Amino acid sequence: MNCHSAKVLTGFFNLCNWAYDSWRIHRILFCDNPRKMELEKSSAGEGLERMSIITQDYWLHQIVKLHDPAKTAGRFNLGIDYILHFGGWNEETLAKLQALKHNLDDFAEKLKTARNKILSHNDLETMLNGSSHGTFAEGDDVKYFKSLQEFVNVVYDATVGGPNLFSEDAAKDAVIVSQFLANSLPSLKDK
Repeated sequence: MNCHSAKVLTGFFNLCNWAYDSWRIHRILFCDNPRKMELEKSSAGEGLERMSIITQDYWLHQIVKLHDPAKTAGRFNLGIDYILHFGGWNEETLAKLQALKHNLDDFAEKLKTARNKILSHNDLETMLNGSSHGTFAEGDDVKYFKSLQEFVNVVYDATVGGPNLFSEDAAKDAVIVSQFLANSLPSLKDK
């Protein structure tokens, strides 16, 4: 028998979906955009580069927040650890969730230094040295969100009897914006 209320499960799903949305928006607009090079060279290039950095910082931060400990300084944090430890899961479900959490934690661990040094704080040494934190291999982000979707599905299978898929609405919006930018290219003057 699961111990999480419907409100907690919905809140957790919304946090996971928000991280997914912010990642998908960034990927569609800035990483996977077929006219990326043209946009970078356009008069909008510098502004788009700033927006790329902002959206990247945001989705990375959303991931790391999902990996906060279940309890910090006497306060509960809704995230993967909370769902896992306070769910009252049966042995089979717990084993699945622990294995998925391990995979998810591997990726999130690569981002923790970035969170602690630049996403949540302005670490002086990092700022002065221009250090890079939070790097990961190409495709690791895709694997992360596949595993996060699996984690959510195991939670929902065990509680309401079916998966709860991440929404593609934000991705659809990002495609529209990407198409708008691409259609605007002829009117953008080169730098």
